[in-house]
Amino acid sequence: MDVNLDESGITLVVVYLCSLLFIGYLANRARREASLKDYYLAGGSLGVVGMFFTLYATQYSGNSFFALPGKAYREGIMATAFIIGIMSVVLVYLTYAPRLHRIAKQQQFISVGDFIRWRYDSTALLVTVNAIFLVTLITFILGNLKAVGLLLDTATAGMIPFAAGIILICLIMAIYETLGGMRSVVWTDIIQGLMLMSGSLLIFISLLIARDDGVMNQPAQLLTATGDFFAQPLLTIELFSLIALFAFGAGVYPQAIQRAYAARSVGVLKRSYLFMFFMPLVTTAPLFLIGMSAADWFPDLQGSDTEQVVIYAIGDLLEGGGYLRWLLPLYLGAAIAAIMSTIDSALLTMGSIINKDMIASKQPGLSQSRLHQLGMLLTWIMMATMAFLAITLPNSIWSLLVLKLEIVIQVFPTVIAGVYGIAVRPRTLVIGLLCGCAAAVCLRWWPGLSPLPDIHAGIWAFGLNVCVIFLLHLLTPQREPIASSPG
Repeated sequence: MDVNLDESGITLVVVYLCSLLFIGYLANRARREASLKDYYLAGGSLGVVGMFFTLYATQYSGNSFFALPGKAYREGIMATAFIIGIMSVVLVYLTYAPRLHRIAKQQQFISVGDFIRWRYDSTALLVTVNAIFLVTLITFILGNLKAVGLLLDTATAGMIPFAAGIILICLIMAIYETLGGMRSVVWTDIIQGLMLMSGSLLIFISLLIARDDGVMNQPAQLLTATGDFFAQPLLTIELFSLIALFAFGAGVYPQAIQRAYAARSVGVLKRSYLFMFFMPLVTTAPLFLIGMSAADWFPDLQGSDTEQVVIYAIGDLLEGGGYLRWLLPLYLGAAIAAIMSTIDSALLTMGSIINKDMIASKQPGLSQSRLHQLGMLLTWIMMATMAFLAITLPNSIWSLLVLKLEIVIQVFPTVIAGVYGIAVRPRTLVIGLLCGCAAAVCLRWWPGLSPLPDIHAGIWAFGLNVCVIFLLHLLTPQREPIASSPG
């Protein structure tokens, strides 16, 4: 199916990408000091607007524009778990993030590992948690890089090939992130968040009200159809399993935890979360409806083509010409904005783990200025590595999304126990983490081992993790006090 941007559309996308470089330049000029706190946390002074948009733009990514419509196309009503799960994530944040923010301000945390080190004083636990977070961040970045490569390749009818699109986007992100660190990321997130919010709504409304001119296959009727997908049962075990995976897994994304450090105050954090709770209704819900209806509109899509149904729907409308020409550049810009805002945040958090927890801890004599320079160098090294892996690895976007959730959810007990000062031995948490991750990988590779296939591997693994921690906590004498108490 041919979908192609015209010259004006390409010009708009180029202008948008160039504006991000300019923002990186401005963020560099606004830098207060050459330190890790300034580079990775923007000085820890984000207000409501900056905090909301960086949370919003980071939360919604290529998964929203590709994986969600693709899931809705293939499995229908089951994809509502994505929407409910994202709303539930905010509730999970509220259970621990305000308390964590207070601790982080008192202890001057920069990386997620700073909290683990302060709370548990265990190298083994720090290494285990950071390894899980790095795997999560890598799969997070790879899934979104694949999404942007597919997007540019499809939207330009091959004019920008898959690999070239990934390299182009990586180059732009590396430049502006190197220039301004988290300040660049937050400032670009404001623009990207506005594009994401307006783009998803306007595209849905345009598809809904578009007139049938004999070419468009009656998209308005299809978008409001009640086909077989709507006849599926909603309250299923698989649905609740997927919601839990989203809520508890995404609730401890390392980049989300780090953003709790960057807020100016607890009040700023809570107000930002309140606005975030309602965002799925105006962002993911419209894309979900398009994906569901596209199963009737384009009934023969297979494989990765299902994750591009929104582009195909727009392309079908473009055949009618007229005022709808702006739809494709709008979608392209909104999707690129969502993808880039997610990647740059994950990359920044990954850099803080490597720089602060691995390099600075081993080289305490390094100055803040030198560590700041290493952070910029790490940005380029990591971006080049991620671009190469995204081009060469075959995984689909949805499979990468589920994989990272099944792994990162295992950290949830460690984070909650740490924030609330529950006296659990670090060794117990390490064993629980390792058992949970091993179970998640085994059940993913050999799904036949699952006692109930409708429950995701990550949920079974999470249950095993919690059981192991609970049993070891009961059976092992508490001979050592917890390292620190949050108060």
